[in-house]
Amino acid sequence: MTKKLLKLDLGCGANPINGYLGIDIGYKKPNIIQSDVFSYLRKTKKNSVSHIYSRHYLEHETSENIIKLMKEIDRILIKQGEMIFIVPHFSNPYYYSDPTHKTPWGVHSFSYIAEKNCLKRKVPRYIQINGWELKDVSIRFISLFNFSIFGFKLPTLATLLNLIINTHPFIIESFERYFSFIFSIYEVKFKLIKNG
Repeated sequence: MTKKLLKLDLGCGANPINGYLGIDIGYKKPNIIQSDVFSYLRKTKKNSVSHIYSRHYLEHETSENIIKLMKEIDRILIKQGEMIFIVPHFSNPYYYSDPTHKTPWGVHSFSYIAEKNCLKRKVPRYIQINGWELKDVSIRFISLFNFSIFGFKLPTLATLLNLIINTHPFIIESFERYFSFIFSIYEVKFKLIKNG
């Protein structure tokens, strides 16, 4: 009998994504374990998790804790395990207006951690985790106002930017470097695989 692997939503808030077990210190529901993320991960068995998902949690941890967290994730994740992390971009006004946010994130943040990288810019590997591969990076813009005519939602500048900028990693990197303080990026999504 094969053991069932876990799928975890770290810092899930009140609503973990469908099919995942939520871990959050502030909520307790049938599909959420009320626990500090670190405490839960330390108790989790090695190679017992197939998927990790986290949206708008990592920015609440210090840089030092991020490194510890990634090492715990590496320990519990199976080979070919998938990780998806979504964080607010450093240019997002909501990022730097929230006093509970401790770590800024940009499109290259996981390039420092992953052994292999889908982006063009080369970065030092201070905290590299062997076997991790950054497979995809995308950015998301949101619009403050949505307009419709006769019930049809009109495209916004954010809609157009989401379509155009995410067509190639070079465009994402260039936009962040030269334009993100003119048109702020709402969030960054990283997809990683554990190959080793």
